[in-house]
Amino acid sequence: MQRIPVHPRTPHKRTVETVADALGSGGVALIPGDTSYLLAVRIGKKSAIEKLGRIKDRKKKFYSVMFRDFSELARYAEVTDRQFATVKRFLPGPYTFILKASREVPKIMLENRKEIGIRIPDLPFIRELIAACGEPLIVSTAKGGNDEEEEFFTDPDSETPPWLHLVDIIADAGYQPAELTSIIRLENDRYEVVRAGKGPVEEFS
Repeated sequence: MQRIPVHPRTPHKRTVETVADALGSGGVALIPGDTSYLLAVRIGKKSAIEKLGRIKDRKKKFYSVMFRDFSELARYAEVTDRQFATVKRFLPGPYTFILKASREVPKIMLENRKEIGIRIPDLPFIRELIAACGEPLIVSTAKGGNDEEEEFFTDPDSETPPWLHLVDIIADAGYQPAELTSIIRLENDRYEVVRAGKGPVEEFS
């Protein structure tokens, strides 16, 4: 397992390229996000998605897709003009918007509802990493262990959860206090607040 230091808001180009190379080889990366540490793989790497599933120990395969910007959103999600306008008001930022998945989304990461979470982070490192990869990333919040109810992973220097050996590269930003994104489901012209987190949700209530 490789470990490389990173400055999330002022990343070095070589650092971004190193992590992108690991992801391009089908690896799983542990990276600092805008709300917490994330486990990340490239959306086009089926074997990496399968490995992420083993790390998360999930029977259900619902993950978020993280984009650099809005240019590829319509490729991976079925989005109406009104939904797009809503998403554009709140992203980049600490929100996950649930939309209907398009046929471009790998079936291995879908539940029966055929939905995906959409994220655009307000963090230069992540956005530069996505650009270097040339495609969106599939991400999931890193927990302190295999149980989804356990605490967040916050510090690569002091935590060794049982799944850590399955990670191929750690982008080490030191201790990062963890928060949840706010999750909003957009279905037709309706909003549903699935989870209130870091992003204010008053406008969706």
